[in-house]
Amino acid sequence: MSDVRINTRSPYYIEANPTEPVQPVIPPPVGDEPPQVYIDVSNDNPYLGDVVTLTAVATDPDGTIVSYEWGGFGSGTSESITATNTALIQDQVFMVTVTDNDGNTATALATVSWKEKPQPVVNQDTDVNCGDIINEASFVGTKTYNLIGVEDKIGEVEIEFLDTGSNQDVPVKFDITWNGTTNTTGFIGDSNFSAPDPIPAPDNTTSPTNKKQPITLTINKTAATPNEVVLTAESLFRNDNYSFRLNCPDVESTETFYHTITGTCTTGDTTFTYTDVNGDSQSIVLANGETELISAQENTVSAAICTGETEKGGQSFELGQPELTVDENAEFLVWLDNSGSLDDEVNSLKEMTDNQLKDTFLTYYGNDSVKYNGQVQYITDPYFLTGTASYQERFFGWASLEKQSTSSDKIVHLIYVDEAYPSYTINYLSDPNDKTQEYLDDIASLRSQLNAVTNYGDHIVIVFCIEKDRNEMFRHFSHFLDNVSNGTNGFDGSNGLSDRSEVVFVRNVLAKQDSDYYHQITIDALTGLGFKI
Repeated sequence: MSDVRINTRSPYYIEANPTEPVQPVIPPPVGDEPPQVYIDVSNDNPYLGDVVTLTAVATDPDGTIVSYEWGGFGSGTSESITATNTALIQDQVFMVTVTDNDGNTATALATVSWKEKPQPVVNQDTDVNCGDIINEASFVGTKTYNLIGVEDKIGEVEIEFLDTGSNQDVPVKFDITWNGTTNTTGFIGDSNFSAPDPIPAPDNTTSPTNKKQPITLTINKTAATPNEVVLTAESLFRNDNYSFRLNCPDVESTETFYHTITGTCTTGDTTFTYTDVNGDSQSIVLANGETELISAQENTVSAAICTGETEKGGQSFELGQPELTVDENAEFLVWLDNSGSLDDEVNSLKEMTDNQLKDTFLTYYGNDSVKYNGQVQYITDPYFLTGTASYQERFFGWASLEKQSTSSDKIVHLIYVDEAYPSYTINYLSDPNDKTQEYLDDIASLRSQLNAVTNYGDHIVIVFCIEKDRNEMFRHFSHFLDNVSNGTNGFDGSNGLSDRSEVVFVRNVLAKQDSDYYHQITIDALTGLGFKI
């Protein structure tokens, strides 16, 4: 049956139905809708004693909110209230009722689950060997890991964080201590973690890698010392688990040094004993005046019969060269003889420094050209450090280990010279065994500076000997350098450089080559010393 309307201008109508009574449908009055509300909780899983802020977020479609009334475990009549809990009531229910300007109300509930604050863990030691995997559970405080497997290692020691599926965002600060000296390695976790105080990132500007994303902390160990390496983890808030594996380099070596031994017994031979890199005892017999260069563990060389002299040199690495790195604190000084004999090489060497070498090193300086130009300097003035004109033809005199940059931790001198230096060879032409006073003064100064350097790799001197005309002076100078490098013909011990692994001669470098050639020669020399490029 169709609708039957009464008063067509009325908003009501009735429908005739033979089986059901007619019910009027009354819509709500226009302009009188109820409000809506929910509770925003600043921390719904706080520790006992923490302060939590609860805020009623209310809206009214056709008016305004005029009042707030809190109940349950809260009380107050403002939009927001604060709550704390010192007794362990795990779940607390908070309620708020809001009223709009038409008298309509709405109510919302929120539950805060309190938990007991864990007691900090302090200096809980764990011994870690190379290859070990540490699975750390939640804690607040500090934990100490003794990296006992790295004492005799040289190269990159890696603390590789693993993705276990449960690693989250809470930051943990890691410090590394070598023989009592502590350096902050940085934070692992998210610096944007919600906490009362911000968590600093390693560079204090960006967020570190999240523990959910595997990351590796790398420690470059350039010698068999230090032998006490400790990793300390500090969790300022409740840590949410992490795992790491200790990866060690393959090169293993007890610390050894070059020693020049000389027999001085006038009535017989001198018998020297010492301990080698493998811990084995060795014996050498030398006649009076005979010398030999050996590699021995420190404080193990002795003259068992008659008398003898022992002079300690630089570190030796019989089982492998330690790995060295280029970083933003590495300074490279490119020296060039400007006496005129290398005029054909000046442009190529300058182009190499400004282009190929820059392309190779720029990433280590954060792709910052200004930083590169400050740390990699091209120097053609031999008086720059010495201030003495007599050094013009004495390249050993250039090798001052004084830093040019205040931010440098390691200095590498790249010295490009002509293979015919008269200052060291004037007397050498008539007496191949002559050791000029200029040479003795220069080499003594260089050795003194090297002795003052703590770690191998902090100061490196590479001399590139560029081959020019093969005249008589060249032949004598070449022989002279062989003696210096090999410690022969009286150029042993403090008179030479055969016992200093920090000083390297690159012989027979071709003259009149392009910048690519000199760049490759330079990189080959650095990688040969153990630089990771």
